[in-house]
Amino acid sequence: MVDAELLVACAVLAGATYLVRLAGVTLGQWGSFSEPGDRTADTAIALVLAGVAATSTLYDGQLPADWQRIGGVLAGAAAAVLQLPLIVVLLTAGGTAGVLRLLS
Repeated sequence: MVDAELLVACAVLAGATYLVRLAGVTLGQWGSFSEPGDRTADTAIALVLAGVAATSTLYDGQLPADWQRIGGVLAGAAAAVLQLPLIVVLLTAGGTAGVLRLLS
């Protein structure tokens, strides 16, 4: 059975996502951000995505993630830094994690 806290968290996240999209459309119609505002928004977006990626990589629920997952993510990140195609990045990350799990 699903906890009430989980349902509330999902509802809040869905509402916040909708409001962010609505704000983007609304602000886009009024004009554009100033250069410093644009850089601040880009930095904020990158930080949120990095935080989500880090917590998804390092934790599995409330427990620490296994080292094979972390190795796969690091291999995928290295492939992304090398600007390889997305399919290669995904196959590298998944393949590395799979091989590491097979070896352990």
